Amino acid sequence: MSHHEAHPLPEPPGRIALPGAVPGLAIALVLVGGAALGWAFTTDAQLAWSSYLIGAFFALGLGVFGAAWLAILYLARGNWSVTMRRIPEAMTAWLLPGGVLALAAGLGAHSLYHWSHADVVASDPLLLHKSPFLNMPMFWALTGASLLLWVVLGAALVGVSRRQDREGGIGPSRTARTLSAVFLVVFALTLSIVSFYFLLSLDAHWFSTMWAVLVFTDIVQTGTAFVAIVASWLILTGRLKGFLNENHLHSLGKMVFASTGFWAYIYFCQHMLIWYANLPEEMVYFLKRSENGWLPYLLILPILKFVVPFLLMLPRDAKRNPRKLIPAAAIVVFAQFWELYVMVGPAMGHGEHSAHAHLPVVELAATLGFLGLFVLVFGWALARHEAVPLKDPALAECLDYHS
Repeated sequence: MSHHEAHPLPEPPGRIALPGAVPGLAIALVLVGGAALGWAFTTDAQLAWSSYLIGAFFALGLGVFGAAWLAILYLARGNWSVTMRRIPEAMTAWLLPGGVLALAAGLGAHSLYHWSHADVVASDPLLLHKSPFLNMPMFWALTGASLLLWVVLGAALVGVSRRQDREGGIGPSRTARTLSAVFLVVFALTLSIVSFYFLLSLDAHWFSTMWAVLVFTDIVQTGTAFVAIVASWLILTGRLKGFLNENHLHSLGKMVFASTGFWAYIYFCQHMLIWYANLPEEMVYFLKRSENGWLPYLLILPILKFVVPFLLMLPRDAKRNPRKLIPAAAIVVFAQFWELYVMVGPAMGHGEHSAHAHLPVVELAATLGFLGLFVLVFGWALARHEAVPLKDPALAECLDYHS
């Protein structure tokens, strides 16, 4: 519950920069990822492009979650989160460079997407039927427009917050709620487009009406986990002392915990509906991920994304103690890479049978490289502005928040 008693304003923390070791580690990850991709491009183009796609989409999900989280909390009037708003705002800084890098995956379309080959489409009735949507001009136009809308609306949400930093008042908050309503409608449509082109069309013969919802749960689960890691670090280091405490972390931890259960629900529903209907055009997705060595990877996925984080975060203290929340959130972040590998890797067979499974060394290195780039951009954006929106009218309510 929230208490509206008078609360003395703590000493403003000023700007916050990531510890020097973090940018150093991020640069090292970028170099490792770049070296892995460089080696892959000289030996196996398909491995290189599939690794690139996994890493680019992984980081893109973190960036767009920042805008989505801002919009959700503005509309829900989640005033408890005011003092951690700079975290998702900084995450949105990735949308422009991350969008360009994700869009560049289209340069490897011939290695990634079976439908990008005109001769294959001409001899395949199903692909021919889907060709008005599955073609490269539509790919560039629709994904490019979607990513551009994310950049523009994300920047608008952050811009309103900056105006409130300068002018104060309730007006910017009202504007932010209007923008949030627009963004979430646009986001629902554009996320479907982006997830269909980048990921679903890897298995171009497969049908799924739940795919966009599943990708949405992935983004929410991973994004809240990243926010939880940063917020926990701020509490452990005392960077936002008086502004951020275990009560705020508890609500954030509950969001991570809830998103974990939500992912399990959606993932089970997709599997259950496919199993129950027993239709060949639907079953092919899980059949491909049960052959050629992929079954262990498929079975490990729900353990990483649901069982382990669910059990770790079940106690109340695990959501309030940053030392316990950080490891659980880190597992969730790693599990997102694992799911993307299970989505992308088997589809590289481009036929009735999946590609052969292998340890995802190059894929992991590429994803860590993209994560390193994301952290560098995130840290730059975080340090550019005051760490707390001191002129937000809901700040006092946030400071008195108890859960």
